[in-house]
Amino acid sequence: MRAEAEAWLRQAERDLVKAENDLKTGDWDGAAFWSQQAAEKALKALLLNAGYPARGHNLLALADAVRRELGLDVTPIMSDLRELTIHYTIARYPNAANAIPYELYDEAKARDLVGRARRVLEWVRQHLQ
Repeated sequence: MRAEAEAWLRQAERDLVKAENDLKTGDWDGAAFWSQQAAEKALKALLLNAGYPARGHNLLALADAVRRELGLDVTPIMSDLRELTIHYTIARYPNAANAIPYELYDEAKARDLVGRARRVLEWVRQHLQ
């Protein structure tokens, strides 16, 4: 694996740990944000490993690049990516969803998002080997 891709994957794994830690402390909005970040960095690792630059926070656009540039079927994770992508903004900014982020999330939602991020990382790991 390319060094740059490995660095992005390691950070994705660390972001997932942060999301899981936020589940333990009840920081549901933090878990949502770190879940999105884990998925984003994992997809970027996959692209960077193949020599393609990766920019942006839209997980659907990153998945499209993975499909287009690497020829991989992203269908298994598309539902997860659709759900995760909006939390880059909504989990952090009160004006993104016209509500205070920490009031938008509950334990069930946060656990769902962490599970989705975990599936994305597992899928990426399978395609990096």
